[in-house]
Amino acid sequence: MELRVLGALEVTHAGERWDVPGVRTRVVLAVLAARNGRVVSVDELIEAVWDGPPPPPTARSQIQICISQVRRTLRAAGRDDALSTRFAGYQLQLSPEELDAGRFDRLTAEARRLAGAGQVPMAVERLRAAEALCLGTPLAGLPGDRVAAWRRELVERHNATVEERIRLELTLGRHDELIGELESLVRAHPLRERTRAYLMLALYRADRQSDALSAYREARAVFVEELGMEPGAELSRLERLILSRDPALDSPTPSAAWLPVVPASRDAAAVPRQLPADIADFTGRASEIAEIRQLLSGTGIRIDPHTAPLVVLSGQGGSGKTCLAVHAAHTLLDQFPDGQLYVNLDDACATPDRVGDVLNRLLQATGVAGTAVPDSVTERAALFRSRLAERRMLLLLDNATDEAQVLPLWPNTGGCGVIVTARTRMTALPGAHLVDLTTLSLEDSLALLHQIVGPRVLAQPAEAGELARLCGNLPLALRIAGARLASRPHWQVSRLVARLRDETLLLDELVHRDMCVRSTLTFSYDGLPAAARRLLRRLAVLRCDDFPGWIAGALVDEAPAAVDELVEQLVDARLVEAASEPVDGSTRYRLHDIVRAFARERLTVEEPAGAGTELIRRAVSCWLTVAAEAHRREYGGDYTIVHGRAPRRPLRPELFDELLGRPIEWLEAERYNLIAAVRLAAEHDLDELCWDLAFTLVTLFEARGCYDDWEDTAAAALTAARRAGNRLGEAVTLHSLGTLYMFQRHPARARQMFRDALPIQRATGNAHLGALIQRNLAYLEQLGGDDAAAISRYRRALGPLRAAGDHVGEAHVMVNLARVLSRQGQAGEAGRLLDQALRICHRVGIKRVEAQARHQLGELHLRTGDLGGATEAFQQTLHLVRDGNDRIGEAYAAHGLGVVHSRAGDQGRAHSWLTEALRLAEQSDERLIEGQSLYELAGLPRTEPAEAGRMLRRAIQIFEQLQARIWVARAHDALATL
Repeated sequence: MELRVLGALEVTHAGERWDVPGVRTRVVLAVLAARNGRVVSVDELIEAVWDGPPPPPTARSQIQICISQVRRTLRAAGRDDALSTRFAGYQLQLSPEELDAGRFDRLTAEARRLAGAGQVPMAVERLRAAEALCLGTPLAGLPGDRVAAWRRELVERHNATVEERIRLELTLGRHDELIGELESLVRAHPLRERTRAYLMLALYRADRQSDALSAYREARAVFVEELGMEPGAELSRLERLILSRDPALDSPTPSAAWLPVVPASRDAAAVPRQLPADIADFTGRASEIAEIRQLLSGTGIRIDPHTAPLVVLSGQGGSGKTCLAVHAAHTLLDQFPDGQLYVNLDDACATPDRVGDVLNRLLQATGVAGTAVPDSVTERAALFRSRLAERRMLLLLDNATDEAQVLPLWPNTGGCGVIVTARTRMTALPGAHLVDLTTLSLEDSLALLHQIVGPRVLAQPAEAGELARLCGNLPLALRIAGARLASRPHWQVSRLVARLRDETLLLDELVHRDMCVRSTLTFSYDGLPAAARRLLRRLAVLRCDDFPGWIAGALVDEAPAAVDELVEQLVDARLVEAASEPVDGSTRYRLHDIVRAFARERLTVEEPAGAGTELIRRAVSCWLTVAAEAHRREYGGDYTIVHGRAPRRPLRPELFDELLGRPIEWLEAERYNLIAAVRLAAEHDLDELCWDLAFTLVTLFEARGCYDDWEDTAAAALTAARRAGNRLGEAVTLHSLGTLYMFQRHPARARQMFRDALPIQRATGNAHLGALIQRNLAYLEQLGGDDAAAISRYRRALGPLRAAGDHVGEAHVMVNLARVLSRQGQAGEAGRLLDQALRICHRVGIKRVEAQARHQLGELHLRTGDLGGATEAFQQTLHLVRDGNDRIGEAYAAHGLGVVHSRAGDQGRAHSWLTEALRLAEQSDERLIEGQSLYELAGLPRTEPAEAGRMLRRAIQIFEQLQARIWVARAHDALATL
């Protein structure tokens, strides 16, 4: 497969071209290709597609559609694994051979190596091959600033490659052959000084001195007219050398291929080599190194040829910014023969006097005598730019705090290069190339540990992986852990792992000589405003992988806008990670495990005793407030639920509208945090909040079949309630567990839970809870075939439900009561109950119970022989459950349609629907429908007797487990007739 961007964007495979449908999809693919190997956030894709006007509300879903179309195209071209979904967005991963821009880079890199080895003709061949890949305007026809920016980069990269190839050909004495091409290039790019310099040199070497001088005069006239300025120093010096027929302009030999075209005098004593020593065991970061080299090398991107290309490496403390910068700089030594400058800006603030000190050191490093250094910062900066104007030097500015430190030190010549490391993203440096450092991959983490520790890492791979995880794959933490193991050869990896597992000791363990994670984090922490520090340490109480921004408001007494600003300050300080969440479009945040341990330390030291429990109370109260509102919106009110007396933390009303457009979807997105909140409340004896939130989450657990989560949270709530002597909480949670076991078709366990709950409920006097328990006991009686007991319990539940105003519970009882009465032959009363239930559902707006009522209406029509009415009812049921993503309900509807078609004699459609019902039932663990579908499939004439027998025996096993006696008898009767 090949993705082509050096022309019109297209995907090819085995000579066949695959269309990328739609301009938006092509823009998305172009942006992903521009960041090949790196994660592109959804927000970036939205900005690229809707360039200028505000994006529509459906922007995120449209981006997902575009991503799906890109995946289909890549799949058709044989690379369905090339595009991955990541936490922060999407990542395209193509090899250099699969992306023409990547192949272009490989060829130019090979050319540099060959030229450096003196193999100039072969280097020229590689550069010509790279040029041949450029088939017109890159990304032709695609709109938007982001695409245009990459287009400019690709064009500049091509132009730089052409100039480098011409320079090499000039060293081979091919000046006569190049004059025509150079004249065309000058006409096409009249403001490129390097191209004009090469034209002047080629004309001079072809014994056309007057034409060479005329070319300079023409260049000067164009620059004065177009830019209002004289040509640069390179052209002016070249004119002087041509006038004097300087021998330095004679054709060089190929062995001198890497000398500058225009020689400059160089004071050997003023060639600084200030880079710190390279890191011998440097590991990983291959893509970042390639990115840095691409920009700063001779054929790299030049957005502004008159300004030194600048790369900003940003990342949290301990992410290895300095190590990467130093290592990358050492790989670029041959590109900057005039020297390398290094400044640690760690303690240099942005005040003029301190920047002046830095400039003083840099000027003296470039050969300026101390007595010749000007007094003012402005003059020093100007002199520094002048000193670098005719040099190829690399400048490494380490640990910058803001843009004000960097701007006075940024050379204004394209021959130099600058690398900046900073903890914050320096977005106010125009034209800077930003590289964000995240943690290492597991593979690179293990490789780093192996480099430091040696074979012990290979001997205990599982423990080494756990060690990397406990270090958060953070380079500094990994280096410390590795150094500790290396200094203790008698330790196994597992010994350090065991010590690091205790979060309270984690930071104490991550210390080795002068390396300390705590001090690195303290530096970032101390630089924050007081309010941001307060929020960071309080965030430590949230035990969740990620959290929404609004929950931070529960931890600090600030206005929402102020809370947002504080969170963003933590993101800027790289103590909190931010990522867009595709479910509801909101931004979610993460605390690195090591940062959380540090924040918890600061919480213990700086907050009063017991502050953690109070903060947890506030956070859990907020989660309960939103979860309860989600239930209310899903059910149309506070129906089928019992709440406690725990105070709710007030939230701004508009927040509910922002979050709860689709309540179940929000509950699903927030599920792990809500579960963690239940556990936190249990651990801190917040029993009322604990059982209330656990019971509220049944709305999600029931809809999505999250039975393990249901049982875990209910068990935690039951323990907390019993420990606190909270009788209502205990009864509610026993009822919740009984409902769970009822859903899981464990009738004996369910019955026991309900019977344990009833006496406690009676003691509390909560009639509403008693009615909910009676309703569920009635269902168990119905399942066991005791219709009289079921009818009695259902009727006993109706009165209290009406008195409590629980309309949904009332409608649900009516549906179940109608099912039993229908089975008893009382079709008229069953129909009236279903009509009443449907009216309640319409009034309240509860789709789930309406689907159950529609399904039961279909069953009633089946019993009375009205196949048309049954079909319509089951189709309406199917529509409702699919709209709500209710897989269990879909299984019931599919089963009903299968039975209808079977009764109508349409065996093909019956088999299709019943097979689908069986599949859905198996997926959602809905055992009753699984057994009933097998029973019906066995009865189809097309089913072979042996297969029918197998199905019936399996159905009998299911029915016996469910204690569904009526269905056990039916299946045995059917089996006997085979």
